Amino acid sequence: MSVSSVTPLGSPVPLPDSKFNRSAFEYIIGTGAQSVSRRADISATTSVIDQTADLSGLGYNYTVTNVLGFAIGLSRLPLVQYAEHHNLVSSLETAHKLLHALAIKDLLTGNILDQNERQGLISGRAYAIKVVRSLALVVESLLGLVVILTLALLLHASRRKSQLCADPASLRDLIEMLPKDYNFLDPSAGPTQRSEKLRTSLIQGKISLPRSATPIRHRLESDKIMASSATTLKALGADNGQQGRPSPSRTLPLEMSFTVGFAFLILLGTAISAVVTLKLILENVNGLPLPSENTVVNQLVLNYVPIIFATFLEPFWLLLNRILCLLQPLKELSGGQAAASQSLDLKYASLPPQLTVWRALQARHYFLTSVCAIGLSANLLAVSLNGLLDTGFVSMEQSMPFALEYQSLFRQTPQRRGDPQTVSSTYQYVAKANITDGVALPPWTAPTMYFVPFALSTRSQSGVVEAYKATTRGFGIEPNCRPSTFNHTAFVTDQQQFWYSKEPTSAGRSVTCGAFTAPHGGQNNSNAALEVFHQLNPLNLLLSDNGSGSNAHANVATNAAHDEFLACNGVLIAGFLRGNLTVSFDNVKTQNSDSSPNPEILKINELSSTWIACRPRLVTGLYDVIVDPNGHVKSHRALGRSDGSPSSLFVDGTSAALLVSSATSILAEGSNTAPYWHNDTFVDTWFAYFVKHLSNSTDLLDPAARVPPFESVQPYVEDLYARLFAIVLSLNQDWLSPADSGSTLEGKMIVSTQRVFMSDSMFVITVTLLALNMAVAISHWVKRPKKMLPRMPYTIAIMLEMFEGSGLVSDVEDTKRWQTEWTFGYGRFVGTDGKPKVGIDRRPFVIPFAS
Repeated sequence: MSVSSVTPLGSPVPLPDSKFNRSAFEYIIGTGAQSVSRRADISATTSVIDQTADLSGLGYNYTVTNVLGFAIGLSRLPLVQYAEHHNLVSSLETAHKLLHALAIKDLLTGNILDQNERQGLISGRAYAIKVVRSLALVVESLLGLVVILTLALLLHASRRKSQLCADPASLRDLIEMLPKDYNFLDPSAGPTQRSEKLRTSLIQGKISLPRSATPIRHRLESDKIMASSATTLKALGADNGQQGRPSPSRTLPLEMSFTVGFAFLILLGTAISAVVTLKLILENVNGLPLPSENTVVNQLVLNYVPIIFATFLEPFWLLLNRILCLLQPLKELSGGQAAASQSLDLKYASLPPQLTVWRALQARHYFLTSVCAIGLSANLLAVSLNGLLDTGFVSMEQSMPFALEYQSLFRQTPQRRGDPQTVSSTYQYVAKANITDGVALPPWTAPTMYFVPFALSTRSQSGVVEAYKATTRGFGIEPNCRPSTFNHTAFVTDQQQFWYSKEPTSAGRSVTCGAFTAPHGGQNNSNAALEVFHQLNPLNLLLSDNGSGSNAHANVATNAAHDEFLACNGVLIAGFLRGNLTVSFDNVKTQNSDSSPNPEILKINELSSTWIACRPRLVTGLYDVIVDPNGHVKSHRALGRSDGSPSSLFVDGTSAALLVSSATSILAEGSNTAPYWHNDTFVDTWFAYFVKHLSNSTDLLDPAARVPPFESVQPYVEDLYARLFAIVLSLNQDWLSPADSGSTLEGKMIVSTQRVFMSDSMFVITVTLLALNMAVAISHWVKRPKKMLPRMPYTIAIMLEMFEGSGLVSDVEDTKRWQTEWTFGYGRFVGTDGKPKVGIDRRPFVIPFAS
């Protein structure tokens, strides 16, 4: 986490001395030592930071430490410019502010504030609903028009006179409105002539609905009022050529034909296929580009166009639903055994077709119920289609060439034995920042791999650059740590510890290798712990200086063959020891430095130890690497297995063994400075410090605990070795050969751009609703009513024909209440005029078509 901007909330005030010890801070950054000794981990007590190697490229070939090193490193000016007063002051002020901020950060981490919680805001990218003003105006206008029309309809309905005192919503209600004498259609005709003269009587008569003597009923009557025949026929719904005796031919409306049904099923199937196919395409191509850069066009295409389908789908289901509501009573009557509650008393016409779902469910007309529900679901389908397509930001890859800065060739390795100032030894602080504080690793570095860098471009025309991706070579090591034993019985009686082993050389010979250290500290007759982290060297080099080893590196070229040196340097040992010491005098260690008095270790009374010998192997291979605009590795993937350490990757006398040896020398010399026998869990070496934090425990270093077994420490030692090796390579990129001018590498730029996607939830809802539509549509045309009517009963006139000559008209008048056991049917019967009729009557007077 980094600070992007700072806004002062007031004038700065001096920091109280009770909160921050300024004298101690100035003493540390000036002298490199603490003013007061204290016991703590090495990270808190090491004050001298040698930055000579880091600044060698600027021409500083002498020791540069502490605040001066930060001043030069931050400003990076040529040496001659520091002769000017303002440059020197500005550089020192910048370094001072940085170090002061870091010191304050450590204090805040220690929770010295009286109140630890503060109110704040979290900012980031958020998605919101954006209303397009032009479309909003259209919607608002249409809604206003709907309100006006609704008010006009209410006003018209309130002023219109009505003779109805009940809703004529069922066939029984129509029967009750008929007079007992059905001669009203043609007053001049006798009962036997009504059927033949029906059309003439409809033309010449006008049907009215005056109030009857009974307040709860109305009666249809006929007045001899001359009217236009065309107007009368239109009002009654009579059709020339269709009035009179019903035609023996039977029909169904066009909407229920198999042709229309087949076309409707194809439409639904196409819609389902289109939605599923689009979903697969969007997932495979990581979304589609926006239709336009114009917001209005995008909203029309993504939100309103899909609604059109549902908008036209609903009226079609409404039409089918209306037809079924008309035919359902007749379908029940065609069976000849329909009860009144299942046929004549059904009130499916008093509500909009979709809203008859509850009445259909009560009447156990489940198929009609499903059709009503599907009609209602068209509104839900419109909502799901509106939210089906959505936009979101996604990372897209764009091919581009990257300029190469380095080749995958090592041309030189550090020779600390010759010039110690040419190698950076600040890797400990880089590793400490990453392991303990979560600071990002250096660019081109993964936890255990280093990758050959390439130049990055930060420009993109289609979005914000998020990362870069290319195939480059990576380097790392396999530590190959195994358990080992310490084979020197005297051990530490003279403050010189030796470790011996036989190692094979590249020439097939064997060489005796060893390591030395001079541990200090400890208290008399008490348990103590020691951690050792060393690189091996040829034993004759160590013994040539009476075991001090001070000239071991310098004399390697003259005292040992090159392959013997590499064979020994390729081995790294780590030890975890527990011992009861006899020392020359008691000393309680107060700080991590060699300046405090150190007792001579006379004898180790009891000793237990765990030793690990790591013989690393350089591994390299090609990787797909993704880095952010600053070069920090976000992810990496190996392209096949590691190809070992081919000699073609090393030039000018370098080799894989020399690279491992050089990097290991840096690690060993920097990680095991001044080892101490300690009686607490504070650590004096960087190696022990890193192990302590990687394990997130002090058990491996606690002198009161048993010595840890090999299985407990191996993962941390191997992980630490691989991490530090990668960091060392990243801090020494000059080991690589520069790339030829104009060399490029094909890669991809990853850009954040807005794309069109499909909502998973809306996809499921949409496909489910469309599938239900298709299933109900198939059932509708499979179970559609049979052809049984000469004309569809769309008008009152056609409905009245069904009761021509029926005895139900007299039954309604003569019977206060129909008997519950009565059943009714639609079919052939003998009318009251003695002639055969086709219509509705009570059983057993009617013969249904089904029989």
